[in-house]
Order: sequence, then structure tokens, then C-alpha cells
Amino acid sequence: MNWRSLTNNEDINLQDYLHVWLEANPDHGIYIGCDSHNNAGKTTFATVIVLHHPNKGGHVLYNRSVVNRIQSRYERLWKEVELSVEAAQILMTAGIQSPDYIDIDLNPDPRYQSNTLLRAAVGLIESIGLKARYKSLSPWSISIADSICK
Repeated sequence: MNWRSLTNNEDINLQDYLHVWLEANPDHGIYIGCDSHNNAGKTTFATVIVLHHPNKGGHVLYNRSVVNRIQSRYERLWKEVELSVEAAQILMTAGIQSPDYIDIDLNPDPRYQSNTLLRAAVGLIESIGLKARYKSLSPWSISIADSICK
């Protein structure tokens, strides 16, 4: 994954950057989220790591990737979950603070199609010892990812 800082859009080495940044900026929450959009023959994914300091805003790192269009809505939404989990595992295996939450763009309301993936996604996230947040819990990292992948 090729990671960048949203502040200046410069490429970063994610592990090195986080070690230095978190040491200089303690007491931050870490939230990870991913969103995607289909456009023409391509699907764009944006995975974000939000370093949040309560009442003072946040700092965003992101990865943007483009693949051949994924037709299946379920496959695309599941890939968003996989990319978020992959980002969390990078942090965890590098000995960096574990994320406080993985935000997923799935709806708990059974009237919405994404609801069919919710239990499986939450189960996957919890199986690695992390907490999931979804639409009704205001996962704002998804909103950031949405703006980056458009």
C-alpha cells in the first residue's frame, strides 16, 4: 500500500511515520475506515487512518487505489472491510497502537442491502481483537474516505 498524508499529499512510510507522529502526539484515538466508488470501468478505494485528538481535530493518512470495476456491490463492500482490516493489521504487527475502531460503511437497518454483510464484517473485525463502528454510530472516517475516493 502506498500511504500519503492528507496534510501535504506527500508519500510516507506508514510505520515510520506513525511511530514518530504518535510519540510526538500522545493521547490520540486511531480510527480506520474505507470507502469506494465505481466510475466508468474502474473502482476506486480510499482507506484512511484518522489520528484524532479529542476536541482538537484530527490528522489523516490515506491510501488510494484503483482497480478494474467491481460489479458486485457485495464484493466491493467486502473489499472495503478487508482493506480496513489490512491497515489495522499493519499497525498491530508493527507494534503501533491498535486502532480504537474500524469504521465500516454498512447499515444495521435490514431494509438496506449492505446489512447482509454487517454481522460477518463485525465478526471479522472482532476476531482480531478490535471494535467496529457502523453507520448509525457516526463513523466519520468513512466520510473522509468518501471524499478522498471521489
